[in-house]
Amino acid sequence: MASRHPSRGHAPGRWIAGAILAGAGVVTVVPLIWMAIIALQRPRAIVSPDWEFEFSWDNFAEIFAPDAVFGTQVVNSLVLVVAATALTLVVSSFASYSLSQLRWSRRTVLAILTVAGLLQVIPPMTLVPGLYVTLLNYELVGTLGGLILLNTVFNLPFAVIMTKFYFDTIPGELRESASIDGAGELRVFRAVMLPLAAPGIAAVAIFTAIQVWNEFLFGLVFTAGGTEAPITVGIAALIQPQEIKFGAMAAVGVVTAVPIILMAIVANRQIVAGLTRGAVKG
Repeated sequence: MASRHPSRGHAPGRWIAGAILAGAGVVTVVPLIWMAIIALQRPRAIVSPDWEFEFSWDNFAEIFAPDAVFGTQVVNSLVLVVAATALTLVVSSFASYSLSQLRWSRRTVLAILTVAGLLQVIPPMTLVPGLYVTLLNYELVGTLGGLILLNTVFNLPFAVIMTKFYFDTIPGELRESASIDGAGELRVFRAVMLPLAAPGIAAVAIFTAIQVWNEFLFGLVFTAGGTEAPITVGIAALIQPQEIKFGAMAAVGVVTAVPIILMAIVANRQIVAGLTRGAVKG
């Protein structure tokens, strides 16, 4: 009988946790469903005071018309995500491996991590004037290359901090054993340490990709819009003083949200494994 009391005690807590999760799920899913419904309606049904549903693909046909720029902007965003995420992972993997395994002094590691952490709390808007002048001098304003560099720089501190935690979970004896067997530092990193840190690096890659995909400020400031801009800027362009294209905006929103949702679903196990491994030192 006594053994049943703990389970009874946990029942209210589980019920509350379940209710909170259910509420969070509703708050997250309902706007997405409503956006999809608007995207599949005719414009007159959207603004009608009465509830009407007139199924139509017109909004998607509008955003992917030959003279529309949204298709190009989606491609720009995809290129931006792939390039910035890959560059961030390469640099952060080498940097975090060095900080974790190459026996830097504690003071040096603490100073680097402190600076990296402080960079995360600086509002990007305060750095825009200096960044604009820098990119202008190198003729990178209005180019995907400039956006790739900016997104890499601003996501790198978080990636270095998180990836270092994953490398910290790997016993240093593995590196020493491989070095004794004659393996060079680069081979040890590539063949031994990198595969063991793969779940954590995958989690960092997913978070970085989401951040880059959703980025708006740099695309707005450092491009002239149109075919130069990512899709986030294209969505904002649909809000004009004379008209707000709710149907087209919802259609672009669906196209923009689907890749990230699919990525999170497919990579769910990698995210959980990476976060768990980084949280508990082996």
